[in-house]
Amino acid sequence: MAKFTLRFDEEYPYYLIGINASAKDYRICWSINKALNIALKREDSIDVHSKNKDIVAHSYFVYTNEELNLKFRLIENKRGNSRFLTEVQQADYLLIIDESESVDMEGILKKIKEIRQVLLAFEIDIENLKNKQNLMLTA
Repeated sequence: MAKFTLRFDEEYPYYLIGINASAKDYRICWSINKALNIALKREDSIDVHSKNKDIVAHSYFVYTNEELNLKFRLIENKRGNSRFLTEVQQADYLLIIDESESVDMEGILKKIKEIRQVLLAFEIDIENLKNKQNLMLTA
């Protein structure tokens, strides 16, 4: 009898920006809102379970543009010793943007880099992440 293997190719239709910043989450959120002319709002935190059974709440902000069918999500990547995406050590925050033709990634990245509290902003290749399934928690 023939043996069949079922594989799922998960798609991650997002742009991901890592942000290293010297400010609290609400301040970075306000600065990004102002720079990108959006309205991120705080949602329930996302709980991350660590290896030693601790649960750490990472702050989470969302903005949805219904006209463009576009969603922005800002997640606190670092909270104490906890990381939302462990392989992105240098990012304090992660900005997830739905993939769309109306998104100008170069322009968005440039505007984020101009924010005074932002020390570093960089695009992250989602395909190279081991824990990319964590991004589905924010969908």
